[in-house]
Amino acid sequence: MITTFQNRLLPNNSNLIGLSWLIEYFKLTVPLRVPCSVSTKRLTSQRIDKGEWRVFDIQFKIEKSAYAHLEFAIKHESIDLLVLKYILKSFPKEELIKNIQTNPKRIVNKKIWFYYEFLLDERLPIDDLPIGRYDDLLDAKKYFTRENPIKSKRHKINNNLLGTNRFCPIIQKTQKLENYISSNFSIEISNIINRVSKSLLRRASSFLLLADSKASFEIEGERASKNRIENWGKIINQAGNIPLSLKEVERLHATLIGDTRFIKIGLRDDEVFLGDRDRENYPLPEFIGAKSRDLEVLIEDWLELHKQLTQDNIDPVLHAVIIAFAFVYIHPLQDGNGRIHRYLLHHILAEKGFYPKGVVFPLSSVILDDIEQYRAILVAHTMPLMSMIRWEATIRGNVKILNETSDLYRFFDITKSCEFIYEAVEKTIKETLPNELRYLDSFDRACYEIYEVVAMPNDMIKMLITFILQNDGKLSKRKKEKYFLELTKEEVLEIEEIMKEFF
Repeated sequence: MITTFQNRLLPNNSNLIGLSWLIEYFKLTVPLRVPCSVSTKRLTSQRIDKGEWRVFDIQFKIEKSAYAHLEFAIKHESIDLLVLKYILKSFPKEELIKNIQTNPKRIVNKKIWFYYEFLLDERLPIDDLPIGRYDDLLDAKKYFTRENPIKSKRHKINNNLLGTNRFCPIIQKTQKLENYISSNFSIEISNIINRVSKSLLRRASSFLLLADSKASFEIEGERASKNRIENWGKIINQAGNIPLSLKEVERLHATLIGDTRFIKIGLRDDEVFLGDRDRENYPLPEFIGAKSRDLEVLIEDWLELHKQLTQDNIDPVLHAVIIAFAFVYIHPLQDGNGRIHRYLLHHILAEKGFYPKGVVFPLSSVILDDIEQYRAILVAHTMPLMSMIRWEATIRGNVKILNETSDLYRFFDITKSCEFIYEAVEKTIKETLPNELRYLDSFDRACYEIYEVVAMPNDMIKMLITFILQNDGKLSKRKKEKYFLELTKEEVLEIEEIMKEFF
């Protein structure tokens, strides 16, 4: 009797069902994010979540046949295209055809038939369905789907998947994401911007741009020079101006790296891994990027996905997350993948007009504030996939991939990443941008009032304000003696009162 599944202890009084059962039956190593079991007893509801497990009531108990478990998975489990593709590859074709042909018009049979031909790119010897009703592949109440589904006449299926059979993300329609999308943040951004002068907005954007560029390097644990930070900031400021292409990725990469003596610009020629090495230079990978020989095709398919998402007019934030996170999963460059991944968020939001020109969202700054959750989301996606990558160490301390891994980078659920980036967008709109605008407005007002007290050059007033802010609203004795000895005690007190009023 099975008691564990993929290193998880089965809940008491339950048996594997659906995808979990099929993975065990076909002896597959493909990781399942949400394993399912069926209880041997009645539950208080049709299904309950127990830790990582989803447990179904005994009423869902089914016969011990592979097709019955496949039907259950299509009807009741969260769609996982990677797992489904591996299962369908292993499924005896004759058994599949026989079961579909018992009633090819039945919705679950139509879906299984469609998924087989879509994912495996292989036509089964089954006649096209005659004229009849079209059924949606995904339930639009549970998933974000295409606005304009592709009709499959053969299967009478509305293919409303977000991607293609070469590259396809899944986004579950959580309450959190629905709330974010209905919030219409674009209008909120416009309201904030319309309340301030253009010059104030320009200054705020300039400061936020620099902060974002600096934060993107810090996330990678790199302390870049001021010149590199400023140069990368200029690139971010141009986000959305040049259409996304392999040449554009190469341009961004060359600008980011600068010194190209030791780093190849563009798609790498060797494998890449995230992790460390031991004292003998032996690799200790936490995740391994796509095979170098697969990169050209993967990037072509990634760009095609971007094109289709643009044509379908998907929500800008969801679009940005799909493209940016897919890029970092593939890890197509020798170095700089993380920074270009975050640049892509800016690029697509700007390209789709999510915020007005001249405004920069400091998403990297907000991500840096919640760096542990950001890393946890990335690791939660990548770590389970390591079980499917067979590798050996090379003489140079790199890795050599021994099996086919292309599909690992093509099919993924990106719901958690969408929620995380939408949180960052919300924080930017409701806190970071308004706080920066308020700060600069207060700074300007304080400058004016201080000049009314004592006529000083503008630079000196700015320095004075900075020193007082750094010292909890007081001008320190040392700074006064060093820079502002001419100020009287009364003037200092009056200036400190002005600072208290505005800050």
